[in-house]
Amino acid sequence: MITILIKTLFKLLWQLIDLLLFILGFGAIAYGAFMFNSALGFVVLGILLLVTGFIIDYLPQDKKGGD
Repeated sequence: MITILIKTLFKLLWQLIDLLLFILGFGAIAYGAFMFNSALGFVVLGILLLVTGFIIDYLPQDKKGGD
């Protein structure tokens, strides 16, 4: 029972860290683009938002089986 709790906690923590690094990475890319030029920053921000939307829509929400 304790091992299941630890596995679940570790999985949730890993997902949180993954999301945080994803957001920080996209933020750093957008910030770097804005440092060059405002128009370039908005273009890169739009591309990043499109990529994020594509990833959210087309990745499977629930995988069956396995750990």
